[in-house]
Amino acid sequence: MNTKNTVLLIGKPGSGKGTQAKMLAEKKGWKNFSSGERFKEIRDGNMPYSVRVKEAYDKGAFAPDWFADYLLEDALLNLGSESGVVLEGFGRTKEQAAHVMDLLSWLGRELIVLNLEVSDEEVVRRMLKRSETEHRPDSDGEEKIKARLAQYEANTAGALAYFRELGVVQEINGEQSPEEIAAEIAAMLGSE
Repeated sequence: MNTKNTVLLIGKPGSGKGTQAKMLAEKKGWKNFSSGERFKEIRDGNMPYSVRVKEAYDKGAFAPDWFADYLLEDALLNLGSESGVVLEGFGRTKEQAAHVMDLLSWLGRELIVLNLEVSDEEVVRRMLKRSETEHRPDSDGEEKIKARLAQYEANTAGALAYFRELGVVQEINGEQSPEEIAAEIAAMLGSE
């Protein structure tokens, strides 16, 4: 069984995780699963809890760990063991990162974490631009963006440290062009 077919992209909001996840999944012919995209689908949907999700999303808040865990479990348990997958938006707390590792271990999948490093100033610039072009309520002002960065530091920094302790993290300069980042990722994964 091929076990090196699970990649997790992690980084600050606006670091380019979503773009790189889509590019990598398309190049490899793998599934792409983003908690943020799934969260947006639910937010805009007609489910009984869509209103609660909309309230959190529009404030720029993360989904509760248990909700993100459920989304990940649902996606991975319905994916064949030979199918590759690119994950984005999971392992946002140390507890969630441990859950990700437990789930992947049980499924016999080996994780590679790609951390896209971007400065806070670059995050603010990118997210304000994205808010203008994509009409994103989660990043339509510097205060919301700074709140998301503070939330990232308070939570995801611990998750990243946990993944680093396990030796599964590869660091990437996220301030390069999307094409340069994709080429670096391809080189790290041993693909052309």
